[in-house]
Amino acid sequence: MTTPKAILLGLTFIAVAIASIPYSNNVVTPALASEYTVHKIAICNDRGSKCARITNSGLRIDKY
Repeated sequence: MTTPKAILLGLTFIAVAIASIPYSNNVVTPALASEYTVHKIAICNDRGSKCARITNSGLRIDKY
């Protein structure tokens, strides 16, 4: 395959990918997030004895 044909083939693949975006919702269902529920998540070690705390200055991991 010559270089111009390879470039044309690559651009064709890109065009097909862009043109198929409106139809992708039929193939992959969109992820839906809950709008009204807030979840509190804790980042802890495997025993739950050491957890990260969020402070005004950022994330701090306590070492007991």
